[in-house]
Amino acid sequence: MKKLIICMVAAGLFAACEKSDSIDNSIWIADPDDSGLPKYTEWGYNTFGAQMGTSYFSSCWRDTPFTMEWHDNDSTLELTMNGCQTYKGRYEWLIKEDMSLTIIIPCDSVIDSFKKLYLLNGKFFDLTNPDIKVLVRRDNNPQEIVSDIRSGNFYFKRVQMLYVDENFEKVIVSGTFDIRYVRDGEKTWLSDGRFDLGVTQNLFW
Repeated sequence: MKKLIICMVAAGLFAACEKSDSIDNSIWIADPDDSGLPKYTEWGYNTFGAQMGTSYFSSCWRDTPFTMEWHDNDSTLELTMNGCQTYKGRYEWLIKEDMSLTIIIPCDSVIDSFKKLYLLNGKFFDLTNPDIKVLVRRDNNPQEIVSDIRSGNFYFKRVQMLYVDENFEKVIVSGTFDIRYVRDGEKTWLSDGRFDLGVTQNLFW
């Protein structure tokens, strides 16, 4: 069995445990209080979700559930979560449409490598800040800029460096988000949002 070591960057602490064979590219553990959402975790399970009115926005087992990209020209970090809108049918969860949420955040520090994501540890962003861009895409339609944001936040609650057998494996980025906005006169909200992402070189541009 390989030894799994998680380095908590901000606190400078180390935790060790035996690697579980269940740690895969995407692991969905339902929230015990709301099965439409993944449980909040900090293990790099590549899941995310939020309540969306009477339905949900969630990771939906996509091959590429998310990507991150650094823009050097304006020092912004772009995070896109690729999922779908789901709702509870009579007997099972059903998919209404594909959906992605993109947050483009200005950064004080240069994060031009996924190994520098630790600089986001504990960072809280107010999405009503005009310097922050929020974009939504539904099905195969182009991305739309969300211009009428009434309230919202994006919180990088914890960023960890993951080592396996003393070799650097990935960066685990976990946190919460919430946003209320008006689109074409329709009030929309993503509430009680959470994300747990395992960022590797392939997912960072």
